Amino acid sequence: MHWGRASWRRSVLDRCEPDQGGCKQDEADPRRGDDGSGEGGQRRKPPKQVSLTDPQATWVARPGLDPFFAYDANYLIDNKAGIIIDAAGSRANRAVEIAVTQAMVERVERRFDLRPRRLAGDTAYGAVRLLKWLVDRNIAPHVPVWDKSARPDGTFSRTDFVFDQGRNIYVCPGGAELTSTGNIDQGHIVYYRASKNDCSRCSLKPKCTTATVRKITRDLNEDVRDRVRALANTEAFEQSRRERKKVEMRFAHMKRILRLDRFRLRGLSGVRDEVLLTATAQNLRRLAKLLCRAPPSRAAICPA
Repeated sequence: MHWGRASWRRSVLDRCEPDQGGCKQDEADPRRGDDGSGEGGQRRKPPKQVSLTDPQATWVARPGLDPFFAYDANYLIDNKAGIIIDAAGSRANRAVEIAVTQAMVERVERRFDLRPRRLAGDTAYGAVRLLKWLVDRNIAPHVPVWDKSARPDGTFSRTDFVFDQGRNIYVCPGGAELTSTGNIDQGHIVYYRASKNDCSRCSLKPKCTTATVRKITRDLNEDVRDRVRALANTEAFEQSRRERKKVEMRFAHMKRILRLDRFRLRGLSGVRDEVLLTATAQNLRRLAKLLCRAPPSRAAICPA
C-alpha cells in the first residue's frame, strides 16, 4: 500500500493434494546481481528521498509513473479455500519482501502445522535467495526466475553461453572457453573470463562485447535457478498461474470494495495493523459465503 497510488506484493500459499507435485525494485541496490541475489541488511544505500510526514515509507520510482512513497501489503493465501492464512505490511523493498515471505511461511507452519508443497508468486519473489530457501524446504517455487542478464543492445547474453558443469567453464558462441579463478565476490558471485587472445581474434566479438575480454557472472546457487526454470514447463506450474487469480481478486477487493488504496495510519506499525484488519475482514466475508450458502432450489431438485 502507499500514499496516492496502489502498490502491492502478491504471494500464494498453495496447499496441494497428496497426489500433486509481488512492484518493481524501488531503489537500485549495488549489492544485487542480475539474479536479484544481493544480500540485504549487510550494507545499505542512503534513501534518495525521505518523507517528512512518514519517514518509514519507501521512495518508489517506476518507469511511466511519478515517484511516490509506498508500503507493501503481503498476503499468504490457501488456494483451495481462498482463505488468507497470513498477512503482513512491510516497507516497499525487495529484500524486505523476501524476509517477510519466509517469516509468513514459517509462522503458518508453526501455528497451523501447514507447509505448502508449492508457492506461487510474481517475479519479485524470483530472487535466488528465496528460491534456494524454498528448495531446501522441499517447497516447489512456482515463480518466474528473476534474471536481468539479457542485454538490450542485442549482444550475446549469458544464456548464449553454455556452462560445462564437469569442467566448470563457460563456452562462448565462438567456441572459446571462459574460466574462473574460483574467487567469490560479495559472497555469492563467481566471475568467468575469456582469454585476451581468444577475444582479440574472434570474428563474433562485435556481437559479444566492446571490452578487451568478455566476462560473465554465475551465482553459487545457479543450479537452483536452473531447477526452477525447468518447473515453468510443467502442468503444475500452469495450474499455479491460473490459481493466482484468487490472489489478484483479494487485492482488487481490498482496493475497490474496502477502499484501501491508501493507508489511514502512518508508520510501519500502523501499516501492519491496517493490513491485518483488512485481511481479517476479507476472511470473515469469505467465511460467511462458505457457511451460509443458499440451499438448492426445488426446481433444481425436482425438475418438471
